[in-house]
Amino acid sequence: MAIRLKPRLQALAGLVPPGSIVADIGTDHALLPVYLVRQGLAGRAIAVENRPTTLEQARRSLERHQCGGRIDLRGGDGLDPIRRDDRVDTVVIAGLGGRTICRILQAGRDKWDWFQNFILQPMQEAPLLRRWLFAHGFALAAEKLVREGERFYEIMVARRGRQEIDDPLLFELGPCLVRRKDPLLEPFIRQKIEHCRAITAALQKSGRPENRIKYEYYLQKELRLKEVLHNVGHSENRSRLS
Repeated sequence: MAIRLKPRLQALAGLVPPGSIVADIGTDHALLPVYLVRQGLAGRAIAVENRPTTLEQARRSLERHQCGGRIDLRGGDGLDPIRRDDRVDTVVIAGLGGRTICRILQAGRDKWDWFQNFILQPMQEAPLLRRWLFAHGFALAAEKLVREGERFYEIMVARRGRQEIDDPLLFELGPCLVRRKDPLLEPFIRQKIEHCRAITAALQKSGRPENRIKYEYYLQKELRLKEVLHNVGHSENRSRLS
C-alpha cells in the first residue's frame, strides 16, 4: 500500500540522513516511520506514543502497511522508552509545541550523547525552542520552512555543539533560514510583518497608556523585519543578519 505524506511530514523525511536508525517521538499514526522504512531511508525505526488510543491506531497502521518487523512501537513519554542498545542516531520530535519539545529534551538529558541528530518541528513557540537549544549546548545544522495552506512550519536539525547568535531577531527568523535564504523566507517574513501591523493597530486603537511599551516593541520589530526582507531580496546587500 503506497503512502503519501503531506508537505510537513515529507520535509521531515527529507532531512533524515539515509540509513539512519530513527526514533519518532509522539509518532501519532506512525506515518513518518512507515514512510522512512518503506522508502529505504531508515534502516529501522522506533515509534513512541504516550496516548493509549493513538498508540493502538499506530499499531493498526503498522499492520496495514506490513512493516511492523522494522518498526518497534513503544508506549511511553518522550525519550523514556529509548535504550542505548537501540543504537538510535536520529531523533524526530515533531507536531508538538516548542515548550513541550524543550520539556522532552530536558527530561532525556542523560541520553543526549547517544544521538547525532535531533530533527525538531514545533507547532508554536519556535523562538523559545531555539533559545533553549542554544542555552543547552546545541547548534542548528539546518533549518527548513514548509508551507501548508496559509501556515508555515519551521523544521530544525540540531546537533550537540556551540553556536552564537548576535541578533535576537534570529531566534525568531532562524539563523539557517536567513543565512541560506530559504525559498519561503520572504513570504514567511511578510506574514510576520502583517502580524506586527495587526498588533500595533489594535494597541493604537485601544489608546491605553500602559500599552505604549508594547506598541513601540512591535513597531520596532516591524522595521527590523522590513530590513531583513530587503536584504533577503537583494543578495548583494549583506547585513549582519545574512
